[in-house]
Amino acid sequence: MSACRRLSPVRIICMAFVLLGTFGTTTLLVRQLAGPSNGFAAGLLGILVFPIAASPIERLVHRYVYHRRIIKWTQRIYMIHHRGHHQAIFPTWRFVTQSPVRRHPIWDSSISVLHTSSTRNLWIKFCHFSFYVSIAGLCIWLPGWLLTHSLAFLIGLVMSSVLVSDLLVRVHDAIHHPGQHYIVEAQPWFKFLEAHHYIHHVDTEANVNFLLPLADWLFGTLRRHLTIDELGRCGSLEEAKTSRLGMSEPAMQVARPRWRLNHPPPDLSSVSDVGTTTDLRRLQSKRRNAEAAFK
Repeated sequence: MSACRRLSPVRIICMAFVLLGTFGTTTLLVRQLAGPSNGFAAGLLGILVFPIAASPIERLVHRYVYHRRIIKWTQRIYMIHHRGHHQAIFPTWRFVTQSPVRRHPIWDSSISVLHTSSTRNLWIKFCHFSFYVSIAGLCIWLPGWLLTHSLAFLIGLVMSSVLVSDLLVRVHDAIHHPGQHYIVEAQPWFKFLEAHHYIHHVDTEANVNFLLPLADWLFGTLRRHLTIDELGRCGSLEEAKTSRLGMSEPAMQVARPRWRLNHPPPDLSSVSDVGTTTDLRRLQSKRRNAEAAFK
């Protein structure tokens, strides 16, 4: 994991203004739309405003619960996600697998043993979904209701949160288990989120928003490209997708790190622009030759 980035006070202030302005304007609009004849408009506002409100919350939870051991009673989540998911099961050198989705047991002490039972996997999926909905209820539904007292607006928030919570689980499954969710993978935004999430596995301090990257953009942690050094160490997403290794067992059982610890990656400083097809091919050729020399 890369060194922690300090958030700029200017970005924090800008984020606060964006959120306060959005919520303040929405509250005034919903109050103006009070009455049964404007229920549809208030509900639509609830649907549209939820992703904006949820983005900073998603980022905070992912960064400080899933990737930090700050809160004692959430340390199990950190162990499952940061140590289990990122390091044991899906490091960058085994980013995808060919198995159906298998999930970490919630209470098992091991971080590298996943459920094989379809019933237990379905139960864990429901727990994930319920966790996201519960956060939405506490942080968005309740304030939304207290500020507006609009049932239609609340229904819009609930509908949007159910959709977003389901997508958080479903899209993540589709990225690491290709071929399990064809409809999701066919969507035009899927390739962006897939590349977005791969960069997060390379650098866990970047792209902390999984589904709603607005807060990443505002906080300056949104990344669209890997550096030459990162491509040398971890490879590209396209390379990772061509190797569907194993059945969601610990990665070390079916693969090895791209570079052995006693061999540094080759010098890629001559590759000036990895955005071009020619230079990307040169980069891949150097990596293949180096790996062949180390076998």
